[in-house]
Amino acid sequence: MPPHLRATAVAVAAVTGLALTAPPAQAATGQSAVVTTDCTSGRIQETVVNNTSTATTFTLTWQGQGTWTANVAPGDRAHFHFTKPSGTAYTFRTTTPQGFDQTNSGVLDCSDALTVRATMDCASPHRLRLVLDNRSESTRKFTVAWPGRAYSPWTVDVPARSGDNSLYWTVPDGTPYTFNVSSGAWSKTISGTSGCGLDSGEPGMNSQTVLTTSTVIDGLGKAAKSIRIPGLAVTNDGTIVAVMDARVDGSYDLGGGTNNIQIAMTRSTDGGATFSTPKIIAKPAKTSQGYGDPSLLVDRETGKIFCFFTYAPAPGVGFWGSKPGDTSENSTTNTHITYITSTDNGATWSDPVDLNPDVRKPDYAGMFASSGHGIQLDSGRLVQPIVYSDASGSHAANIYSDDHGATWRNGTTAGTGVNESKAIQRGTGRVAQNMRHNAGGDRHYAMADDVTSPFGATWKSGLIDPGNNGDEISHLLPRPGTPSLTDVALHSNTADTSRTDLTVRLSRDDGASWPHHALVKPGASGYSTMAVLPGGDVAVLHEIGDTGGIVFTRLSIPWLEN
Repeated sequence: MPPHLRATAVAVAAVTGLALTAPPAQAATGQSAVVTTDCTSGRIQETVVNNTSTATTFTLTWQGQGTWTANVAPGDRAHFHFTKPSGTAYTFRTTTPQGFDQTNSGVLDCSDALTVRATMDCASPHRLRLVLDNRSESTRKFTVAWPGRAYSPWTVDVPARSGDNSLYWTVPDGTPYTFNVSSGAWSKTISGTSGCGLDSGEPGMNSQTVLTTSTVIDGLGKAAKSIRIPGLAVTNDGTIVAVMDARVDGSYDLGGGTNNIQIAMTRSTDGGATFSTPKIIAKPAKTSQGYGDPSLLVDRETGKIFCFFTYAPAPGVGFWGSKPGDTSENSTTNTHITYITSTDNGATWSDPVDLNPDVRKPDYAGMFASSGHGIQLDSGRLVQPIVYSDASGSHAANIYSDDHGATWRNGTTAGTGVNESKAIQRGTGRVAQNMRHNAGGDRHYAMADDVTSPFGATWKSGLIDPGNNGDEISHLLPRPGTPSLTDVALHSNTADTSRTDLTVRLSRDDGASWPHHALVKPGASGYSTMAVLPGGDVAVLHEIGDTGGIVFTRLSIPWLEN
């Protein structure tokens, strides 16, 4: 089938990927092409990168299949992808008028696209668990043997392009294990010692639920009927701060039902081993008013934490029930972007600051802060993604501050027909916007020199996505001072056509390819957000539906690359 044109980083898990080295001319021209294969979505993909100062046209020819072109702006990217069955051989020749000429050949081989990883459930009691991942095109029977263990071996049927984590063992920490896992001709042996903490020899992922619909929340005095929308940050001293919606009366979004939504927080000062009792850190004056969709942003230069959220002044006044016109702080006809701050690593928080007069334009109807987190650029600029709607539809954009949050201004629009997004600064210094598309299907991207510069055309990435709020971050340690630049990036989302199979991916080439991935949560999952911990491990905070709770997961880079 024809590929989707326009794009950016191939944000997909390359289970059996190729990343072929281009000829020496690549470095001279600043143009490149990277081909990967993705068994998650059954796609062969190519990302073309134009790191030159002039626009160019990349032409991809697949003999016997066709020829396609992509016009790529200076410093931008484009993407081709083809959905094909396992066993499809390809030869791509990619050229530009400037003399770039590269040929890549390979095969999409998903016949044994299988993995197994050991993890730990770190709530009481600790459990050793296996995650089985089947990205082949048919159901596979996994046989799991633990030599010497009672009832071994076990068998599990895992559907095509799906995962399973139903096998677990409640064993004391320090228990040695060896699993011999096989399915047909495929096999793998993994060994280690059970325990939480990601120490050497232990499983490389820990998980625990930090808030459920049975948890009594301080400041609310009871449990909320729905817990959703995670936000996550790690402060300069290593404190982990996790925020989320406490939807008191039901699973509705802001403006729906009674509109009684408040911001809950829990935090950890021991690297995620334990978390504090959840408490409400922001609630409006009336239960008919709602605060929701939290997002955290740490100013690395000052250490101050910003928690952005959206204020819905009355039932019926949510994103879709808002009206344009009134930009005042007292408006009751539309949503407001609001924030609170902490200067003691989340222990205490300020009163809310309303940004309606500063960032709401008269033609905006709905407006909200995109949940999860914002970023700080290497210039020191603070950036918080937002969503707004007007007569032409919904749009992803950003607000920014150059004075450590004293004032906030609107950046340029990153895309239309999209909504929740994350901004990430590439190793080149440019900003990529990773966006949820209204129609679902794939993540969409756009790039700009800065959030105040025009973004290029929005393009379809080839990363399968059901229409969910995912995440993309730079792998930068949480240290005081202006952030640096890196070409190492991480991506999380529910990598399926439904909100299932939460997957984390790793790129070491500025998002041009994603050759490493791990299935973090098979089955039902939802919104996710990430942060880097002081030692370089990765924290993931995600939801499980409306009532499944908020889960904190910590994983190591070697486990992800295994």
